[in-house]
Amino acid sequence: MKKLSCILLTVTSLYIPLKSNAWGAEGHKMIASIAYQFLDKSVKDSVDKYLAGTSIEEASVWMDVIRSDHSFDYMKPMHYLNVEKGEQYKQATGDNIINELTDVAQRLRDNKSRTQWGVKGDLEILIHLVGDLHQPLHVGYGKDKGGNTVQVTFFEKGTNLHKLWDSEMIQKSGITKEDCLKLMPKYSKQEIEETDLLKWMEQSRAYLPAVYNFSDNRLSQEYLDKNIPIVEKQILFSGLRLAHLLNTIFKK
Repeated sequence: MKKLSCILLTVTSLYIPLKSNAWGAEGHKMIASIAYQFLDKSVKDSVDKYLAGTSIEEASVWMDVIRSDHSFDYMKPMHYLNVEKGEQYKQATGDNIINELTDVAQRLRDNKSRTQWGVKGDLEILIHLVGDLHQPLHVGYGKDKGGNTVQVTFFEKGTNLHKLWDSEMIQKSGITKEDCLKLMPKYSKQEIEETDLLKWMEQSRAYLPAVYNFSDNRLSQEYLDKNIPIVEKQILFSGLRLAHLLNTIFKK
C-alpha cells in the first residue's frame, strides 16, 4: 500500500502546496544541483530517464511537498533520528533516516525489476534524505524535537532553532551553490566520497555544540558568521556524496 501511495503521489505532488522544508527548498535544490554537476554522463542519463521530466532540483523537495497530505504522515519519521546528548546511536528496526536511506539505496540498485514510477519515487526519497542527513538538527536531540521546541529571536524575528538551520540562515546570508563549491579544494577525495551513513550522521552531530552555542536566545550576525561555514560545508558534502552514491548505484 505504501509503495502504491508513493507512485500515485509522484504523479500528483505538483498540485500540493509546499508546507515545510528541511534545509529549505533553497538548500535542497543546491544539493541536487551540485550532485547533478558531478554525475557521470551515463548516470545522468539514467537519472533523467527515471525522473521522467522532473528536474533533480524539483525531485529534491518532493518529500517536503507531500507533508501537506496527512495520508503520508507515515513518512515523517524517515526524515530524522534522535539521539540524546552524550548517548550513542543504536541501530534498530523501524522508520528513521538511516534505515530508510539504507533500504532505498538497495531498492535502487535492484531497479531493473521495478516500475518507472517506483524507481522515480525512490530517487526522490534518496535525493532528499541525503540532504537531510547532513543537517545537524535532523540527527539531533529528542528532548527538544531536533530544535523544533527551542524558541529563538533571529535578527529581531521570532523562530525556532530547527527552522533557523533549515532555511533562515541560508536566506539571510544568501548562500549560493558557487559559495559551496569554492570549498572543494579544502577536502580530500576520501572525505567527500565517504559512504558510511553512520559516519555521515556522526559528522553532522559533531556540529551540535556549535548549533546550541548561544546563551540568551537572541541570535544575530555573530551567530550567523560562526555557523554559515558549517552550512556551506554540509551542503557541499551532501551534494558531492549524493553524486558519488548515484554514480555507484547507476554505473553501467
